[in-house]
Amino acid sequence: MKIPVQIIYLFLSLPFISLSHASEINEISLGLFPYVTPTQLVQIHSPLKNYLSKTLGIEVNLVTAPDFMSFMQRTRQGEYDIIFTAPHLGRLAEKRDGYKRVAMTGHRVEGLFLAKKESEINTLEDLKNKKIMAAQRISVIFQMMLQTLADNGLQDGKNITIIETKTHNNALYAPLRDEADASVTGGLLWHTLGQEYKDKLKVIGHTRSVPGFVLLSHPRIPVKIQKSLKKALFDFGKTAEGKLYFESNGLKEFIPIDDSSMKELDSYTKVLTEK
Repeated sequence: MKIPVQIIYLFLSLPFISLSHASEINEISLGLFPYVTPTQLVQIHSPLKNYLSKTLGIEVNLVTAPDFMSFMQRTRQGEYDIIFTAPHLGRLAEKRDGYKRVAMTGHRVEGLFLAKKESEINTLEDLKNKKIMAAQRISVIFQMMLQTLADNGLQDGKNITIIETKTHNNALYAPLRDEADASVTGGLLWHTLGQEYKDKLKVIGHTRSVPGFVLLSHPRIPVKIQKSLKKALFDFGKTAEGKLYFESNGLKEFIPIDDSSMKELDSYTKVLTEK
């Protein structure tokens, strides 16, 4: 069962570029990767939803899933018309499920290691024999975290303990809640974190980075709509609402998806297909 993200939208009387002559489609679902709560997803991505609905003349409905694995499964089952997803999940959807490239965000995904400001933990080496909280093992940030820890001689179950949680947002606050000595979360969440929380935390390390979120279209969506969607996304950053959207969430812009970016993600899809 999909979890619809429902809020009341206020529409202005703006002209629509209608695609009804090209297809009988009058609404599409935009599946949002659940990296934060449904309420937060609505707050972050409503401007994009509204812009696409107005520009395409097709009602865009925001939907998500309760966790990363469910989102991946629903993507494979074709429950979303368009997906806004983690980069490695997008690469898998393209290679395995036939999804078509639409756009990607201009930022790069990286994980940040966080500890309390007053903590004696100041470097990654200081994490030895400590507890670290991070979101779901299939996430690309979790995988990059493991790589970074290994590069620093740290291994789960040997000289550190990793606590798995549901979302990157949960992990972010773990040190402040005394649920872990440190945590790993996404750079985007740190970008949008209120200053009152930033003042209580410190960044003690970074993972490597990978390409940003990817937007892909299910192959059932007509090519003409896919092309119109691409143009709309690439033009979004030129609009007032688009500039505010990117400034507030740190995604930077929507850009074309290139082969090198997708190939960069291949090593991170292996954990998604392991039995």
